[in-house]
Formats: sequence, structure tokens, C-alpha cells
Amino acid sequence: MARINLLPWREARRQAQKKHYIGLLSAIALLGAGLTWLSSMGIEQLLKQQQSRNQFLQTQIAVLDAKIAQIKILKTDKRALEQKMRLVEQLQISRHATPTILDQLAQLVPAGMTFNKMSRTGNIIEIEGHSDSNNRLATFMRQLHQSPVFLQEELASIKADVSSATANSQFRLTVMIAPEVAPMAQLNDPQSDLATRRQP
Repeated sequence: MARINLLPWREARRQAQKKHYIGLLSAIALLGAGLTWLSSMGIEQLLKQQQSRNQFLQTQIAVLDAKIAQIKILKTDKRALEQKMRLVEQLQISRHATPTILDQLAQLVPAGMTFNKMSRTGNIIEIEGHSDSNNRLATFMRQLHQSPVFLQEELASIKADVSSATANSQFRLTVMIAPEVAPMAQLNDPQSDLATRRQP
């Protein structure tokens, strides 16, 4: 019986399988490298797009911040203008406040009553003086109450003047100036004519 040597054929098949395996590994490696490169390119492209979006958003935010700052400036200017307008209105209303107050007091003071001191703090006038009778003082308080120039009259103190030969009384009263006559902006002005006024 003839013998057939199969070793060369087996070796050839082994070499062929080895080459096929190496080729397959090379193909897989190339495919993996290609996929990695494509992935990196895709990620880089996504990063560029995101950076572009971020830049756009930052630009829009800067524009909005500038508009907000401008709106704040406009609001501040508006408040300042409104305050000036209110001040002008108050000055127009209170232009003749001091003459009106003094004229009204001169009309209301009854005979037999004199003022020794008159001072003002804020919108409150404090009057110190003498009256030859309590009835005259009561009349003066009633007239202050009825006057449109004054509000909240209050008799702080009254006592007999022992230094006088007549039955005089020393009194001290306070009265508020109506805001329609003298707004607070002027009443707080230390240069007002009613800040401190004395009568002989």
C-alpha cells in the first residue's frame, strides 16, 4: 500500500490560516483605528459647535446686560426727574407759604394776646406768649382749629404770670402747618423765615 505524506499540506494550511488570522486582526485594527478617528473627529466637531453656541450665548448675554444697565440708568434718570418735578411743584405751592402763615396768624390773634417767641421744627410751629384772659386764649385755639392753614393745634402749657400786676397768663402751644400750604420739602429748609421768629 502506498503512503501519502500529508505534512506539507498541513503546514501549508496552517500557514494559510495564520495569514488569514493576521489579515483579520489587521483589518479589525484598521477598522478600530478608523472608528476611533471618526469618533474623535465627530467629538471635535461637536465641541466646535458647542463652543460656537456658547460664544453666541455669551454675546447675547453681554447685549442683554448692556440693555439692562441702560434700563437701570434710565430708571435712575426717571426717578431723579420725577423728584425734581415734585420739588418744583412743591416750590410752586409753597412759594407764598411764609407770608400766608404770618398773615393768617396776624388775623387770628385776638386783642389782649401777644407772642414772645415763635419757632418751627419740621412742620410744627411752637408759640410762647401772654394772654390777659383764658377766654382769649380759648378763642385763639378755636380759630386755629377752623383755619385751613393750620392743623392739630395743642395747648402745651398755661400758667399765671406772677410777675405781672394784671391777671396775665403765660402759655405755650403747638400747631401744625397744613401740607397744602407748606409741603415738607420747604418745611425742612432751615433757611425758612419761620425757623426762629421773636416778637418784642
